[in-house]
Amino acid sequence: MLALHHDEFQTKSEFNFNHGNHNSTDNYFDSLVSLKLKGTLLDNFRVYSINNKINHLYDLKKPSYLMSYSSWCVPSNGEVDALNQLISTHGDWMDFVLIMWDTRSDAIQFSKQFHPKIKVLYVNELYNTETKTIKMLKHKLGIPISITLGRDKTILNIRKNKQVHPSVDVRIATEICLEAIEKDILDLKNYENQ
Repeated sequence: MLALHHDEFQTKSEFNFNHGNHNSTDNYFDSLVSLKLKGTLLDNFRVYSINNKINHLYDLKKPSYLMSYSSWCVPSNGEVDALNQLISTHGDWMDFVLIMWDTRSDAIQFSKQFHPKIKVLYVNELYNTETKTIKMLKHKLGIPISITLGRDKTILNIRKNKQVHPSVDVRIATEICLEAIEKDILDLKNYENQ
């Protein structure tokens, strides 16, 4: 669905941005997600896990909160603290997954700042055969993003990760990140309980 509809949304977004509507990028991203991507199935693309237990996305058996990152990204102020709290609360019934678009060693190094219960997957663009998926997920949607995924691999939401400036107090930043992620988790819980 992303391959079918992204170019149309991108063209409209760029046109509006170039004509002074600088909020158009976020508006069109949100429209693309809500009108075309929510409710579709995520492809079962090949991934590698740092512990060698997961080889394809469908090897994840629980509902999942996927975070797409590269090692050059800096997690938002408060994001790691928020995730640590949420893993303690929800980690028994769902998976928190970090997908790194990097080498194995970069993925291991980057993931050290996250909770040890986060499943760490990586896709090395130089050696991966899933170039279509990489192009779609990383290059069309951008990073960092989060994907809320039902047990059946239905996409419930895709959103750009909340970015809180480093000057904001860590407690306030954590609350902002908690609010954003908790909304996705609530949607996931409601979907799974239908």
